[in-house]
Amino acid sequence: MFVGRKTELELLEEDHTSHKSEFCVVYGRRRVGKSTLLEKFCAGKPSFFFTGGKERQRQQLARFGKELSKAAGNPLAAKTKLSSWSEALELLDQNIGNLLSTSEHSQKAIIVFDEFQWMCRGAPGLTSDLQRFWDKKWKDSKNLHLILCGSVVSFILGEVLSRNSPLFGRRTRSFKLSPFQPPEAKLFLSERGLFEVAEVLLAVGGVPKYLELFTGRKPVRKILAEQALSTGGFFVDEIRFVLSEQLKETENYFMILGELANEALPMAELSRRTGIATGQIAYYLERLQILDFVSRHSPIGAGSRSKTIRYRLDDSYLRFFFKLIRPNLRKINRKNRSSLFDIITQEQWDRYLGAAFECFVGKNADHVAMLLGAGDSLAESGSFWQHKTKRKKGVQVDLVLKRTDGITTIVECKWSRKKPGMDAVLQLCTAAERYPYPERISIELLLVAAGGVTKAVASQQDIVVLTLEDFIPA
Repeated sequence: MFVGRKTELELLEEDHTSHKSEFCVVYGRRRVGKSTLLEKFCAGKPSFFFTGGKERQRQQLARFGKELSKAAGNPLAAKTKLSSWSEALELLDQNIGNLLSTSEHSQKAIIVFDEFQWMCRGAPGLTSDLQRFWDKKWKDSKNLHLILCGSVVSFILGEVLSRNSPLFGRRTRSFKLSPFQPPEAKLFLSERGLFEVAEVLLAVGGVPKYLELFTGRKPVRKILAEQALSTGGFFVDEIRFVLSEQLKETENYFMILGELANEALPMAELSRRTGIATGQIAYYLERLQILDFVSRHSPIGAGSRSKTIRYRLDDSYLRFFFKLIRPNLRKINRKNRSSLFDIITQEQWDRYLGAAFECFVGKNADHVAMLLGAGDSLAESGSFWQHKTKRKKGVQVDLVLKRTDGITTIVECKWSRKKPGMDAVLQLCTAAERYPYPERISIELLLVAAGGVTKAVASQQDIVVLTLEDFIPA
């Protein structure tokens, strides 16, 4: 099933119908749907789609010739013995005309090198070879749409897009494919209600491969029991693939992520808890931020050099693994696992979802601003915290939206199927009173309540209310 990705397909189609050769780079984490997107785009067009593998270069080159032969309808290509990627690219160049002849309607052949990082393994000269072919033959031919795709983000950023790469400055477009946004996830989980879709997103995020496990009508919690809390469950083993392919020294990353799963922490405290030197911690955190696993936060308005900077685990699946799967691995590995989900998550699940919901709303701050009619005036968004001192009262604000029109929105998030009452309004008003703001700024109060609010709260004219329906279309 293919859903969403409308913007990405439009970008690729725009390039394909241009009057010049195009060089696009697509990257993103494993299982986010890069190959599926490109296969959808290539359907019905003259194309050669080659996926790099972990086999030796000699075996990859043999496979390259055979697959090119099939795509171009040229049996001789399969019989050509290739000893280098330079020879393979030369053979490809000779067969571009054959690729184009497979279609009467397209004037441009698509060349996709998927999992490009594995093509380069043991062949450091491949990027230079590609640069040479692009500069001397393909760039000015007007009949080629070259797409490099990879799931090892650090490789793509460092070896393809960075200034040190031979390919630097050649690409005509690049984009990072991200997990599905809530509306796309709802399309994928069309048979599920709002709260079920939300539970899936809060537990494992919008990675398409993860969402596939929740299609159908089997209860979400039953699927989580099978796939996350059972021996051999998909989400039990997935952690190895998520981390090991992207990162080295995984034991250190495990320690860091495990600590951040419990709470956002400053670097010094993270170093103290893990026993890893601050300099190393800084390097590890930088890598985790590149992968969008971790984000860096300071109280809104404090500035990027604030001494109150904290690091927070943002990835839904990683948070779920380190919070609920990893601590219970011994129970998961026992044979008698009846009602294990209820046993493990009793008194934890709603609390876990509550914290995840706050993160979810924060990630969708731009959408919140749009719903408030302030999409064009949003200047800054983020959480705010202030420790109690002799002069100041302590406060924690889930989300603050600062706007250029002089309005600051204070947001309180409530995850529950039950409708919160006036106690939630009291919390919101208290947070607003303790939040420091200049006199010229107007304060707007927003309560994001997943299941709606009571009539008493709804009658409060100075309180704006948003629900799950505002984030996930029915």
